[in-house]
This record gives sequence, structure tokens and C-alpha cells, in this order.
Amino acid sequence: MTEVRTRFAPSPSGFLHVGGARTALFNYLYAKAKKGKFLLRIEDTDQDRSTAASFKIILESLKWLGMEWDEGPGVGGPNGPYTQSERIPIYKEYTDKLIADKKAYRCFCSAEELDGKKKQADAMGIPYIYDGKCSDLTDAEIQSQIEKKIPFTVRFKTPHKIVIVDDMIQGKVKFESKLIGDFIIVKSDGFPSYNYAVVIDDALMKITHVIRGVGHLSNTPRQILIFEAFGFPLPRFAHASEIVGTDGKKLSKRAGATSVLAFRDLGYSSDTMRNYMALLGWTSPDGKEYMSDEELCSVFDVERCSKSPATFDVFKKLKEEEKETVDFNKLSLLGLAEYLNPKSKLNWMSNKYIRDVNIETLGKELEPFLKDCQIPETFKSGTNPQLLSILDSVRVYLDRLIQAPPYIEEFFLENLQFENDEAKQLVLEGNGKAVVSTFYQYVKAHALVTPDEYKEAMTKAGETTGEKGRTLFMPIRAITTGKSHGLELPILFSLLGQEKLVKRMEQLALALGITV
Repeated sequence: MTEVRTRFAPSPSGFLHVGGARTALFNYLYAKAKKGKFLLRIEDTDQDRSTAASFKIILESLKWLGMEWDEGPGVGGPNGPYTQSERIPIYKEYTDKLIADKKAYRCFCSAEELDGKKKQADAMGIPYIYDGKCSDLTDAEIQSQIEKKIPFTVRFKTPHKIVIVDDMIQGKVKFESKLIGDFIIVKSDGFPSYNYAVVIDDALMKITHVIRGVGHLSNTPRQILIFEAFGFPLPRFAHASEIVGTDGKKLSKRAGATSVLAFRDLGYSSDTMRNYMALLGWTSPDGKEYMSDEELCSVFDVERCSKSPATFDVFKKLKEEEKETVDFNKLSLLGLAEYLNPKSKLNWMSNKYIRDVNIETLGKELEPFLKDCQIPETFKSGTNPQLLSILDSVRVYLDRLIQAPPYIEEFFLENLQFENDEAKQLVLEGNGKAVVSTFYQYVKAHALVTPDEYKEAMTKAGETTGEKGRTLFMPIRAITTGKSHGLELPILFSLLGQEKLVKRMEQLALALGITV
């Protein structure tokens, strides 16, 4: 049986976003499920857009996501080089063969000439197809143009036929090649076009399955024609569904197409991110959603992928006035967090992971988020027993690890103070003093433990004083935390415990010169 070989072939012209990461993941999981190989290839033939910084970010992103490649940059392998710019001599060898076999030809048409023909076709309301002007040049005419140093491209001589793409996800799709025309396979700078280089690379690297986004389906007939021209065996093609945002539209910089590293920095684990992305257009045989790496790598099959668009529900739907102004790629982490959908599947999975994972593992994952945490340095180690004890107490309330430091800081506060006059006035104005006094007396008189019990204490204080909403909750927040904003109070109170909570209220009441 032929070994399954998949590949992820990003262009290093930006960060790795969710769409690209899902493509990489599908290739990785399919290779693992079939006991095959997963390759990484860098497609940097667009020299104007490719950057070393982007190359580095892509590698960092894949490594964070835990998708180690079996062949590729930094790993090597028998089919390298794995960066296209280092493979130019290989492409030239195959191009010379196509030209010699009359399956490709040099085109000396200028950019201005081609642009004029395209505009003419647009004016007539018909699709532009190259007219083959240079396809019948004689050897002498070609040599004359070369001697004059006229720039040229190389075009593939497209045979007229029906091209059938037998897609593992989309089914059989037919294309009429005469609507494609003779397309460019080598640009005037000598670099191959995407559709050309990808075929040679896939063939020489023995790729058996090409798994990518449905946006590449229209490229496939051109690639099949090149495979056939060389007599290369065809890989199986699988084009995964489009990913859309909560508004049902394609992901963009205004709708969630942000770097996957942003999710790392927001405190989501790589395990959770892989699990979530695997379900963007794929379902497990038994419908299970929360899955370990081992499960995903054993049951993933690209043929279970759906044709229907997959919804990336991590971000809230933007308001109309935000659609033209919000750029997710330019937001700070705090700004990005403001747009997170609290009810997303990613949050559900992340919370479940945080609750289930070994506490020592979670402690190590938490360490980067404790760097600026206002706690003693000795407690910033993910192995500190007291830190792990606190983390074990609060983890049930966390959707991502960046939320943990405020909870942890609360445990270390001793000499509580009001952060500003606004917080003080919440207690002193209106019926604030009566609210905090009633709440204090109730808490002191009852053995409260759970968040629901503390929520009931707040409700009772409201019933007694006639206050509700902001005029009830805000004075209680101020007298228990010294702040006008912060963590969800019933949860915080249950974590602090009755004794510490009572002490806090007495301490802040003394600072205000009032009695509770």
C-alpha cells in the first residue's frame, strides 16, 4: 500500500491565520491517521511579498500548535530543498522539457499589450482568455526576440478538453479547459507561477493527498493539466469548506482572520486550539467534540469533511458602525478580548481543558501569564505548591489562562485600599452605606460557601434596602475589593471565603470612617 504523504505549503507573506492553520491541521491529522508523513514546504516564489519575518512566524505558529513536520525546513528530508526559491534550477529543467515537447512556449507580449486586451474583453462583457498570439512563433522569431533581450514569460499550451476534478469533499467537478486558455507557468523574472511550481513539487515530493481550502478548487484543473503533461501520477484532491464568521461572511481582518499566535497570547492552549479547528468543517464518526490529540489522530478522515461553510464563532458579530473601523490585526490583546464571544465553542472547550488537565501541567502553562502579576516573585513559578492550590481553586471559572492573574492577585491582597475616589463614593453616596452594612451583617451571620449562596446574600441586601442593579452591586464591590470594576463577585467571594471577606469589609469600612 502506498504511504500517505500530505503537505502544508504556506506563502511567507504574513502571519498564519485560522484558515491556513486549519489547512495545516487537516493535512497533519490525515497523515497521522493513515500512519503517513506530513511535509512542510515554503512557497516563496512571490519575492515581492515574501519576508524572513513571516517565515519565522509561520514556523513558530506551527510549532506552538504542536504540528511537527516529518520533512521540511529545519528537519530536512530526501526530497528537498523544501523552500521554492531554492528549487529554481529544478523548475527550469522541467520547463525546458515542456518547451522542447511543444507543450509550452515563450510569450513576448508586453504587460501593456495584455492589459489592453483584458480591458477590451471587460468592455465587451466577456472573460479574458489569452489569444495564443505567441504560440506559433518560429524558432528564428523566438531567437530574434531573445537576442533583443525582450522580456518573456512561459505559457502552458492548454489542450482543449473537459477536466474532471474527483474531489474527496466536493465530489466530481467539471471544468472546460478552453475557458482557461494558455496560462503563464514561468514569470518574466524567471520564477515559476504558483500553479506550476506546486505541481512539480508535489510530484517530486511524492505527495499523495492535496488537502486545502475550497478557494483553491479553481486552480486544480490547471494543475491537473500540468500533471498530465509530465505524466506524473495525480494526487487525491480534497478542498475543505470555507470558514465564515458569526456574520456568515468570509473571514477577513474585520471578521476574525487574526494570527493564531494571538490565541496563544490570550491564554488558549494549543491542545484546545487544535481540537476547535479540527471541528471547523469536520465531524467525528460518533459526533464527539471534545477530543484528545490521540483521538483526533486516530479517527480523522478528510472524507468526513462537509461541503457547507464552517462557522468560526470565536468573535462576536460586529455592530454596523464597527464593520468599517475595527481591524482585528491592529487591536491590542485587551482590545481583541473585548470582541471575544463568551459562548463560543472554543471557550467551552478551553474551560473544559483547564478543568480537566493535570494541575502541574496547567501551572507550567500559566507561567507566561504571571510575569506582570502583582504577587510575590516566589509564587510566579508554575511549580509553587501554594500557587497550584490557588489555581486549582479558580480554574473552574477560567475560559483562558489570561483570566487567571486577577483571581490569583486577590488571594495575596492584605492591606486593601480604595483605588480611587470613585470607588469610595460608591459606598458613601445615596444608600450605599446601608447596602454594605446589610450585606456585611448577613455574610457574618451565615455560613456561606458557594457562589449561589453569596449571590443570595446580595439579593437579600437588596430586598432589605430597596436597592437593585448598579446601586446594589457597586457599593458591595467597592467595600469588598476597593475597586469600581473587576471579577464576578459571587465567584470571587466563594474563593476568598467568609473569614477573609469579612476582614476585607471591616478594613475598608475603617478606611472610610464608617461602621458596618
